[in-house]
Amino acid sequence: CAARGYPGAYPKGLPVGGIEAADALPGVKVYHAGTRREGGGHVSSGGRVLAVTGLGVDFQDALAQAYEGARRVRFEPEGALHFRSDVGRRALARPTRVALVGSTRGSSSQAVIDAIKAGELHAEVVLAVSNRAEGGLLERARGEGLRALHLPCKRGTPREAYDAALSAALREEGAEVVLLVGFMRIVSATFCREWQGRCVNVHPSLLPRHAGGMDLEVHRAVLAAGEAESGCTVHLVSEEVDGGAVLVQPRVRVEPGDAPEALKARVQAEEGPALVEAVRLLG
Repeated sequence: CAARGYPGAYPKGLPVGGIEAADALPGVKVYHAGTRREGGGHVSSGGRVLAVTGLGVDFQDALAQAYEGARRVRFEPEGALHFRSDVGRRALARPTRVALVGSTRGSSSQAVIDAIKAGELHAEVVLAVSNRAEGGLLERARGEGLRALHLPCKRGTPREAYDAALSAALREEGAEVVLLVGFMRIVSATFCREWQGRCVNVHPSLLPRHAGGMDLEVHRAVLAAGEAESGCTVHLVSEEVDGGAVLVQPRVRVEPGDAPEALKARVQAEEGPALVEAVRLLG
């Protein structure tokens, strides 16, 4: 909230009201930038007078909260208050910056790439990282014209050290959402904390069933248990392996006479669309 005329010539000593009303809104906080106490109230003492912030369930909600707070503030005389109505609009229009991290082909990531190209997903893949030069993910990324980074892990490298290098690469590209697609490493607690709520993994079972299993091992376990359905789970990455909050969990039928390979193929077909939906939820 600024005095009318800022950043040019502007008046000082304008009575300021509505601060308490704005502060009382859920998630809204008013910070004083250019005020002073006078006569039991506040008056303006600079061009930038107040900063109104909002906290919400997502960026759009937080922005709406901040603007609602700003509308509660008033300067005297009427018309002396000015605040910009475009703050945050560029961030709302900017696509979500996605990074892919994997050790294998990262097949499920193709659905994300395709959805972006088709204009069905407001996102962009800014980086693909693999600890294996020949894993397939990097080739996929290069074929799509995406930035690809081979980040090898030498034998004996501490997990924390490797994950620090990985996080640095992700930060450098401004990644906002990280998709682990066939990443054959358990990430460190530090990595989990840094990317909390922004990093997801896709697991080929209906978690919490068969947590910790991998690839065909999971599908064999589903068949051995006589389960009627299977599926995949896109979940937030946490310090507990396969224990993070579930975001998307599509299901498939287990057919009579299913082989592990056939079940794997049907489950795998659901992984890409599930990742697309997860990016939408986190974007």
